[in-house]
Amino acid sequence: MSLQVFATLLLGGVAVLDATPIAQTLLSQPLVTATLLGAIWGEWRVALEVGVVLQILAASTLPIGSRTPEDYASGGVVGAAVALTIASGQHFLMLDDAAALLGVLAGLVTATFGVPLIKWQRRRNEGLSRWCEAEVRRGDAGAVGTAQRAGAVLAFAVGVGYCAACLALGVWLLGPLAGRHSLPLARAWTLAQPLWIGLGLAQLLQAFVQRRLIRAALFAMAMLATWLFLMVTGH
Repeated sequence: MSLQVFATLLLGGVAVLDATPIAQTLLSQPLVTATLLGAIWGEWRVALEVGVVLQILAASTLPIGSRTPEDYASGGVVGAAVALTIASGQHFLMLDDAAALLGVLAGLVTATFGVPLIKWQRRRNEGLSRWCEAEVRRGDAGAVGTAQRAGAVLAFAVGVGYCAACLALGVWLLGPLAGRHSLPLARAWTLAQPLWIGLGLAQLLQAFVQRRLIRAALFAMAMLATWLFLMVTGH
């Protein structure tokens, strides 16, 4: 296993850890993980193109009622990593665009199939909380820390394992498509660009209507900075 893949899997574990029992910061967002993967792999443009699209899709996912949102913490890591792996062999524009489209597809599938895994983790965490409550009643004050550590280890292990499986499957299934059909895939990626822009603007308008001004400002600055970087680097 190369150091890049190893670092990618570690980032997948950290992203899932951030999205579940610890911290819950912006580290688990697709654009953030894509930026880190761009630095790890030394290929910023492909990583950021995938990260922007998955970030827009993640922002449009709302946990309404009892609905469990898609796992974009894992999806962001896997999507960018699949695109970077495909594009790492040869560097020309059509292959990069094809890899970006396939990376977004891999990220979407990973995020969708991660929902049952999130539900399973929640059930395990509920079991840990019941165990912790029973132990505290018996006088074991250290049970709280033990339960927290167990939940963190579980989330990290699930993140690494799930990202590893999805990354291997995505590269195996989608890698040959990029080589054989790079031209139509690149055209499809170009045609889809207005759709991503429209979705991003819709998220900004929704945030403003809901008076979530800080969220709207952060989202707008992140999208603008990424777009400027892609323009400057020649896309």
